[in-house]
Amino acid sequence: MAHQTKHEELRERILAEVKATMAPDDMLPTERRLAERFGVSRMTVRQALKGLRDDGILRSVRGVGTFVAQPRVSKGPSLTSFSEDLAARGYDPRTELIAAEEIPAATHIAVELGISPGTMIYRIERLRLGDGSPMCHEEVCLHAARFPGLLEADLTRSLYRLLEQRYGVRLQRAHQHVRAVNLGERSAELLDVEPNTAALHVKRISRDERGRIVESGQSLCRGDLYDFSFVVARP
Repeated sequence: MAHQTKHEELRERILAEVKATMAPDDMLPTERRLAERFGVSRMTVRQALKGLRDDGILRSVRGVGTFVAQPRVSKGPSLTSFSEDLAARGYDPRTELIAAEEIPAATHIAVELGISPGTMIYRIERLRLGDGSPMCHEEVCLHAARFPGLLEADLTRSLYRLLEQRYGVRLQRAHQHVRAVNLGERSAELLDVEPNTAALHVKRISRDERGRIVESGQSLCRGDLYDFSFVVARP
């Protein structure tokens, strides 16, 4: 095993202490106190904390301090629902319905759904929470004629499960585009973070088992709670 530097050794010691004695959102001692406790320089502490922040273990609030981060949800290549992702990681998933309406499709949404502009669609806007904390702000659009009565259903449940159980439509694959953004005021307020906070914008077009387009969706996921992982291969 390669020799560890001082800050790497300290990182492991702080990590062990965080896992054994601290919970998400607990505040760590100051750099000075950590330096005194472990008998190292403040520069070594600073490097160790940076490593833990880079790994998503800690988060810092400028002018306030360093805190234990909420566990990240690592989204892999499988087409799974928000509820399934969180339940698999021990969270209690919950959904708040913000809006559910039937409206004419704007041109760009119509193109994504493969329908004519002006065709009636359902637009469903929801806030997704894990253990009571806001994690994701999402909007989904679906062709209304294909899912009659959908807006009368309980839209705080898993939408994928609802589509399968009520309409026999099972989502099979999706094309997703993920990019980094800074949150505007409305989404930041919904996600309980400061405006301009870094987030992940996920655009998604999903298809059923017959290859037909089912949904056009977009999500804003908190950057401190989400990451996306993919398996890639050299051609």
